[in-house]
Amino acid sequence: MTENSDGLEDIRDQNQDAELYEEIEIGGYPALHTSRWDDRDSGRCDLWVGVNDSEVAYFYVTLQEVPDASKPCDFGDKVGEAVIANLTS
Repeated sequence: MTENSDGLEDIRDQNQDAELYEEIEIGGYPALHTSRWDDRDSGRCDLWVGVNDSEVAYFYVTLQEVPDASKPCDFGDKVGEAVIANLTS
């Protein structure tokens, strides 16, 4: 978890020119797949989930020698959903 004054909005602002930038939703929360370089073909994906107005959960997925390594964001989304489902306020 990282704290930013404007939560996920700060991550959006910092990554507007990123090679990978996808707005998604994880467990009912706004989220982004974003990274300076799009390394999904190499098994890498960065996931940011805005859990409130100032906190963001960050998940870094890197898969090596995995049959579905070309779809690392799918794995990250599953992990993110499991974590978000177990957050307490």
